[in-house]
Amino acid sequence: MIKALKSIAMSICLSLLTATSSWAQVADLASLQTQLQQHPIVRGSFTQSRTLAMFEQPLVSEGSFLLEKQNGLLWQQSTPFPVNLVLTQDKLRQTFANQPAQVITAKENPMAFYFSKIFLSVFHGDTQQLKSQFVLQFESHTEHWQLVLIPKEAPLNAVFSSIVIQGNQDIDSLVLEEVRGDKTEITFTNQTHQPENLTDAEQAQFQF
Repeated sequence: MIKALKSIAMSICLSLLTATSSWAQVADLASLQTQLQQHPIVRGSFTQSRTLAMFEQPLVSEGSFLLEKQNGLLWQQSTPFPVNLVLTQDKLRQTFANQPAQVITAKENPMAFYFSKIFLSVFHGDTQQLKSQFVLQFESHTEHWQLVLIPKEAPLNAVFSSIVIQGNQDIDSLVLEEVRGDKTEITFTNQTHQPENLTDAEQAQFQF
């Protein structure tokens, strides 16, 4: 289950790290937090490349995502095979192709949801929460800003050596380096904050 949540966390670290104000306004952690908390909803596309230490070729997947501040994350992989994943504060539902959905709760596996809460803190720009778990290294460059998270203690530092987030007007990339040598790179495109409310179909995804 930790493995599944690691994948979710990686997948997850996508997008509430998104904003429409100019990246040039992000000069420090405080302004970054302000930017990341501007929009309650973001939709877009993702490409995820996972490189495993034991394999030469990366595992590549693509799809779309929706992150809504009050409800959670909807992650819909389309290739190489369909996967529908919904994550809320206390529940996770995962469906592969036409197989029955699997639902896991925070009560059943609190350690797994520890990881998801950490990454939701990233999405909401909660730098105070992040400071309790990571050393934060922020840089503002000519064409982008970058935030590096270095885990301070277990269990995070037993899994990740670093998490690197880059963006300008929106989050453009996320790189997760694992202690054992595995690496996940996620790029985000077509980000939008419209429509500002969930559709009926999207709302239904979070009802489980």
